Amino acid sequence: MEIAKSKLSMKSKLGKIIPYLYLAPSVILVGIFCIYSDVFSLIVSFAEWDGLNEMKFIGFQNYMNMFQDPNFLLSSLNTLIWVVGTLLIPVAIALLFAIAITHVKTQSFFKTVFYLPNALSQTIAGIILTTILSTYGLPHLLGVMGFDSLANDWLTVPYLNTLIMVVSSGWQGIGLNLILFIVGLNQIPKEPIEAARIEGAQGIKLYRKVVLPLLKPIMLIVLLMSLVNSFKSFDTIWVMTNGGPYRTSETLAVTMYKEAFVNNQLGYGSAIAMFLSVTVLIISWLLLRDTFKGEE
Repeated sequence: MEIAKSKLSMKSKLGKIIPYLYLAPSVILVGIFCIYSDVFSLIVSFAEWDGLNEMKFIGFQNYMNMFQDPNFLLSSLNTLIWVVGTLLIPVAIALLFAIAITHVKTQSFFKTVFYLPNALSQTIAGIILTTILSTYGLPHLLGVMGFDSLANDWLTVPYLNTLIMVVSSGWQGIGLNLILFIVGLNQIPKEPIEAARIEGAQGIKLYRKVVLPLLKPIMLIVLLMSLVNSFKSFDTIWVMTNGGPYRTSETLAVTMYKEAFVNNQLGYGSAIAMFLSVTVLIISWLLLRDTFKGEE
């Protein structure tokens, strides 16, 4: 009897341990590639290091240099432009189209059309758009048509190139956001909307007072995804302008990469990475704090 009881206890203990063993590979990978990398980057951000020679700790000097660096300040401004563009294009436009086609019979067709650009990688989309906007592409065609002032390489014009890249990235992001908004709209119960209509709410007032508040959980997810993507914008910029001309189209992600892996200033690049990470964490907390309070 005692042997049988001991076997049962061993099996119960193994039964409790086995689920954790399934999780162990993922936990180990996350620990190595995420947690360890973050901690190491934080340490390196307080040092002067080129990746080859001995690491020299310099305290907060990298962070002080960061806020005095014109390239960092310009890339911060460009990142802000990306954030604003992300709110206007892939979020606002996706919401408007979702409201417009929610009850349309050809909804599946529109969802497919809007989602197709999302199937392209940002690198491929960037290469295609670069070819179209090169000197021998659309600008050349406009020049032939008599618009000589437009017959130049648009991607070499500061700020114009940033706006073009923001629109390109936003165009790709509309599809996923559109589908998420449609899912959210379809989950809204009909009773509150019917009650609001009985009370006299119609059109914009109905959506502002009833629909949008009920859509808030999905809106938070879309906003958070879009904002995080805007802060880590890299692929489109690297393919289309490489941050140029004269580093005028860099975002924080591109500046971080260039300083760390092109200029071999790993300490300075890590400081920019820490600043970017903390900024994203703060914005994420500000967006989700009401959700956490509601769960409490």
